[in-house]
Amino acid sequence: MPKHYGPPLTEDEVAAQNKKSYPGLMAPQGSWTHWFWHSRLLHTFITMGALLAMGVYTFFMNYAYNSPFKDLVPPISDLWQQPTYFFSQWKNVILMHEKDKARKAAEHRNRHIDDVAKRRYFMKMHGIEPMDPVAVVFGKNEEKSAEELEAAAMGHEVPPKPETEAPAEQKKKWLGFF
Repeated sequence: MPKHYGPPLTEDEVAAQNKKSYPGLMAPQGSWTHWFWHSRLLHTFITMGALLAMGVYTFFMNYAYNSPFKDLVPPISDLWQQPTYFFSQWKNVILMHEKDKARKAAEHRNRHIDDVAKRRYFMKMHGIEPMDPVAVVFGKNEEKSAEELEAAAMGHEVPPKPETEAPAEQKKKWLGFF
């Protein structure tokens, strides 16, 4: 407790200080303002309500400004005059927008698939071998001869391969270019 200069406070003075509201300080315990500032449930409802309202507003405004069917969006004045028409029209606009978006995505996907098919056809016609990413990293899987497979299955040593002439060794380079 902070040091208090002067005579010690009586119980009545301490109780009066706890009930008095001082400017710039938190409200005293037991008051309505203290409950308001310290209520987690109230602040949770306020925060979640604000976030929900902003989310709903953003959702509807996104369709109102970015949809190709924005001319079919009903005016906000219809909400109070004809609420069923208002919400049914919004539902129709959202459904049309989503169908249009799905159609455009399917067209884009089909264009990409056609492009890949044309690329493969071009590579096949020009004798270009497609690059296999696994073979690039790990090397091509060389087929083993029947003797090698039999030796591996029986647990014997692999018969030595007849060595072909080794190419002339190149001069070893330092750091890749010296």
